[in-house]
Amino acid sequence: MSTQDRTAEPDRSIYTLDMSSRQRWIAATLYVVALAASIVVAITSVKPGLWGLIPIVIYAGLALLGVDMVLATLGAVVSAAVLTHSAPSALGPVVMESMGTLVALLGVIILLGSGLGEVLKHAGVADYLVVNVVRKVGISTQPRAQLGVMLACLILSGALGTLAGSVAIVAPIVIPLLAAVGFSSTATAAMFFFSGLAGLTLSPFAPITASIYGAAKVSWLEYVLTAGGPTAAVMFGVGFFAARWNQRRTAQTHAYPPDRAVDFATVRPPAGAGRASAVFLTVFVLLVVYSGLTKAGASFVPIALIVLIVVTGLAARESMGELMAGVYAGASRLLGIFFLFFLLAVLFTLMDKLGVYDGVAELFSLSSLGPYLFCLVVAVIGWVGIAGAAAAQVVLVNQVFGPLAAALGIPPPAWTLVLLVTAQTDGLGPFPGPDMIGQMGLAESRSLKWQLLSSYLVLIPVLALYAILLAVYT
Repeated sequence: MSTQDRTAEPDRSIYTLDMSSRQRWIAATLYVVALAASIVVAITSVKPGLWGLIPIVIYAGLALLGVDMVLATLGAVVSAAVLTHSAPSALGPVVMESMGTLVALLGVIILLGSGLGEVLKHAGVADYLVVNVVRKVGISTQPRAQLGVMLACLILSGALGTLAGSVAIVAPIVIPLLAAVGFSSTATAAMFFFSGLAGLTLSPFAPITASIYGAAKVSWLEYVLTAGGPTAAVMFGVGFFAARWNQRRTAQTHAYPPDRAVDFATVRPPAGAGRASAVFLTVFVLLVVYSGLTKAGASFVPIALIVLIVVTGLAARESMGELMAGVYAGASRLLGIFFLFFLLAVLFTLMDKLGVYDGVAELFSLSSLGPYLFCLVVAVIGWVGIAGAAAAQVVLVNQVFGPLAAALGIPPPAWTLVLLVTAQTDGLGPFPGPDMIGQMGLAESRSLKWQLLSSYLVLIPVLALYAILLAVYT
């Protein structure tokens, strides 16, 4: 059975959700009222004060109601333009300034990362890595098979910098194997989720991690040693046992149909995939080492992704036309997300001009809490209080609270950890999110109950780890 003809589903946009008619009515009302308030404030005052937070209220409120994130951000940009008295002719310089920000860079990283993922799939690198990792670990027992699958998800998610895209490659290869050894669909969804999230937390070139070490002004290696590494270890280790706990309780009730099982020995990666995989892994490791030695920041990520695209394509003996076609195909799927980050860059630039963040933290007396409590409060706000793309959440939290964190003398390791909480913790709970649901779909599971229960088993020790590390760092 060849994996060459097996195509994984591309990353779907996680920023568009189904909305009820009631949600649409509430969202429309919220926007009309907020825009009217923006116009009134702009007419009656030169400096809006805390009214300058209206664009953020629009952004968060519409996102929570399920409005397409691009439209929600565009609505917030219009409000911010009104509050800053920006005529259409004055928005050109704002756009130019925004293109040089971290948020805009993240949009470019997302496009290049998706293009790299398409090249890896076309070259057979992804299939080759999955098959060989699982075979090396072995499939003689359920724990060994689970460990092999979770390691494959960890490696591929870390290499591609995407959770959904990496698991979409792994799932069709390993589900027949897991069915053969008696795994349930709910346990499979749990192992996909926890191992993929751990890989994403470690990934040097993922938009989420780039936003964290870019905003915290630390290197990727410093990020891994202080925040990403311990978090990924707990996610993977506790997640392994959480999936085993899930399996023991669902093996009979949520088993895969018998006809899904196949002999794993018949699975073969496409010809030439071994050479391309060796080149990809070698260059990937060299780029990571270079990044660590030079303390390169997020601005290095696009260069690294371009290098990986080129060397992998050449190793697979693809023509430049084929290579670029793959990049275009991968990037085009996430063009909407690029527009999202472009608009967010404009929004955050306009918010800077309003100067509204300067007094927010002082108004709520956050500066009187002390470093440890301040970090905890900001982490909780970022975890449950700010909706939207995870990488954008990081930038927003850093923009709002970063200056006060610096004034309080919060060490870089502590602030890096706070930003990681903002980016990743809400993926584990308390409520189901797109990543969690996405892994259920890829594992062919329909039981949100077991996915949530398994996630809570991982969420609790992750939160305990954060509290302990913050106490050490502050």
